[in-house]
Amino acid sequence: MSVNIFGSSIRDRLLGSNRTYVDKKFAILSTNLATKIDKSGDTVSGDLNIELNENNVRTFGVSDIGVGKSVSLLLGNTDNQIRHNFGYPIKIAATCGTKFTCPAGDVCRLGGQTSAKAKFLTSIGMNDNFISNLHDPSAGQDAATKKYVDTRYVLNNVGFVPDLLSNNTDKRGFIVTASSEKNSNENTFSAYKAFSSSGEWCTDGVRNNFWIQLQCPTRIRIHKVALRGKHSGTERIYDWKLQGNNINDSVWHDLHIATNTYIGNTINFFNISTSVEYRNYRIFVVNAEGDNPGLSYCQLYTIDTLV
Repeated sequence: MSVNIFGSSIRDRLLGSNRTYVDKKFAILSTNLATKIDKSGDTVSGDLNIELNENNVRTFGVSDIGVGKSVSLLLGNTDNQIRHNFGYPIKIAATCGTKFTCPAGDVCRLGGQTSAKAKFLTSIGMNDNFISNLHDPSAGQDAATKKYVDTRYVLNNVGFVPDLLSNNTDKRGFIVTASSEKNSNENTFSAYKAFSSSGEWCTDGVRNNFWIQLQCPTRIRIHKVALRGKHSGTERIYDWKLQGNNINDSVWHDLHIATNTYIGNTINFFNISTSVEYRNYRIFVVNAEGDNPGLSYCQLYTIDTLV
């Protein structure tokens, strides 16, 4: 006996003895079909759970994206989605930003409604990798680049030159010379006296175009110089230059030019602006007054690196 898909025999159908049963089965089938998802596209109104069962891998997603195509997983609306346009990086869009968390706590937050900044909520371990292209710091807690640290300096206000005892026999590497010294044979007014705690240096009757020079043990960069004239206060230097150069450099570079600026018998400080380190420094006097002008004090103040 033939039986149709609804489970009723032809004879029963013809006799009409099971019409109610057939109608019921048809209604159940229609209801069941209405709850199924159409593989060509449909809307799910409930939770969708995919079980792994006995399989080791379950694949979920789009596997045939190509040129000119996009894949988007909406998370509420188009402002919150994970999107991939073929050939471009995957884009995560989130109205209130994206937060990464783990069982140990929050890791970081990327962006927000009013800012695109990334905010890390725990320490970062760089695993021995570099951080590059940083800006120079502006706030106290900003990270500093190597270049920034290497070019930071401290203005040292402790004099660089120690108390010298001779022109050229100092074991610390300082050598003092002058174009003119009064009583040079007697060592009374020798050039080193300008860098000594006692005495003074003066010329042997020279009032124009004379100099005193200090060679340092190493190159230094200075930010100021302190000078004091002779104790008498009447033999004064008033047109002068502070100059610098290095060994094998025949040119003296002007670091400070003073015109009609007297170096009196009290200590005066003069600020110097230079980015160059020199080993040799000298005071070149253009004009002075008195019989034997000179200096009773000279000191250099360095700019020191942080390292």
